[in-house]
Amino acid sequence: MTMEIAFFGRDWWNHAHDVAAALRERGAVHPAIVPWGEREIPVWVIARYNEAREALNDPRLSKDGAGLIKIMNKHLTVDGKEPELSAMFTARHMIFLDPPDHTRLRRVLAKHFTRARIDQLKPRIEQMISELVDELPLGRPVDLISGLAFPLPLYVICELIGVPERKRGLLRAWTYALMEDLPDKAEAASRNMQTYLIELINSAHANPGDDLLSALVQETAEDRLSMEELLGTLFLLFVAGHETTTALIGNSIACLLADNGHLWHEVGQRPELLPHAVREFSRYDSAVATATHRYTKEPVTIGGTTIDAGEIVLVSLLSANRDERQFGRADQINIHREEPNLAFGYGIHYCLGVHLGVLETEIALGALTRRFPAARMAVDKAELVRRQPAMIPNSFVDLLVNLGSRAAVDDAREVMATPGSCPQDRHPW
Repeated sequence: MTMEIAFFGRDWWNHAHDVAAALRERGAVHPAIVPWGEREIPVWVIARYNEAREALNDPRLSKDGAGLIKIMNKHLTVDGKEPELSAMFTARHMIFLDPPDHTRLRRVLAKHFTRARIDQLKPRIEQMISELVDELPLGRPVDLISGLAFPLPLYVICELIGVPERKRGLLRAWTYALMEDLPDKAEAASRNMQTYLIELINSAHANPGDDLLSALVQETAEDRLSMEELLGTLFLLFVAGHETTTALIGNSIACLLADNGHLWHEVGQRPELLPHAVREFSRYDSAVATATHRYTKEPVTIGGTTIDAGEIVLVSLLSANRDERQFGRADQINIHREEPNLAFGYGIHYCLGVHLGVLETEIALGALTRRFPAARMAVDKAELVRRQPAMIPNSFVDLLVNLGSRAAVDDAREVMATPGSCPQDRHPW
């Protein structure tokens, strides 16, 4: 079969790195078509590292949600009927705001996402991971996406903002639907989720606790967020923060288990390697395939290609992070690599929750590699299927792994219980 060399074409999701490599050789910027239900949206995609880095911090590429919606409606309106877009586009949150509104919202949230505050969550995250890992079956293949990578970040966010356990299953279903890019499912999930989040905000006003949402509703007048801003912020935390961490954990597990688990064994023996390893996995198989939508406020020339005003621009982080012009042997994993990458963006929209996502991933990988030293992929890596037609997260549908025999797990626990056998994490990233 001849592969279709196009962003978001027939072969994109399961062969994205091969498609992106071919397109990078042809140029830095490419026209593409994004499927949207039965409609399509024309976009421009930036494929090379240097051009991607510049675009991510170029003020001529706007993130203003109102302007973006106008452009999307132009392409999606049928017989005068505008589409019903999900709250990811219509809610007021940082992803789709320009300065000064973006600056204000980010400043308010940033003081709650400092490295020191995130590190305080470590004991609780460790406990959650331990509980999830304890439930993983032995002696048969287990899906580490549904068993660990998907529930963990969702439960952490629920705990962070004060969602009761009985509601977490519903939020899990809604966030999954919102990232599928299937308009009918996303719109219904968006409405249901919005209704519940409004209830949660009202509850935090009436009975504040010690969670993040309660802290936000009690901000001083200068920093107080409106109901619209609170709602948008919660959407952002649940959908963007949750799905990208799921992808990071899943992709990292697949990287560790490649080549008969050599890296899995090495990291299990030397957990101090985890910070550099996670950074390299985030480059090699980026959890975010494309940065969220931007549009040109004026004609912009990038990599020799001029894009007219009013055009949607997508930056392919997946492609940029494999650019051979920036990274030596870019298609190989090197956990000792020092070059920075664009896995979490760049510039004023750099991921605010990066420390939390990385912390969850490091702890999860550490627990898995120590507890299950004999783990191996249950299927060939070529058989793994990516979620589609999701535009932003680059994640597997499932990840089947054989964790090893009961005897191997018991032996590993005995070693872990021996004083001095498990070095502590060092030089946190």
